[in-house]
Amino acid sequence: MNLSPNHLQAIQQELASLDNDLIEINGQQLRASQCYHFETDPLHLLFNTNCPAQLREKLNGIVAKYIPGYESSLQE
Repeated sequence: MNLSPNHLQAIQQELASLDNDLIEINGQQLRASQCYHFETDPLHLLFNTNCPAQLREKLNGIVAKYIPGYESSLQE
């Protein structure tokens, strides 16, 4: 997938902004970025098994906003 530098930068900024608020997982306060890994070649999100469903939806929504036809990653 060919991702424009502007779209990549926008995605990275939105993902980084999620770290402003901590999330609770198994009684621990974590940054959102500790629950996933974002790759661009090939484009996908890899989720940890304990990543909350609500966060997964937010992450997939961010990527889908900039990548037409992006299909949510169900990988863990």
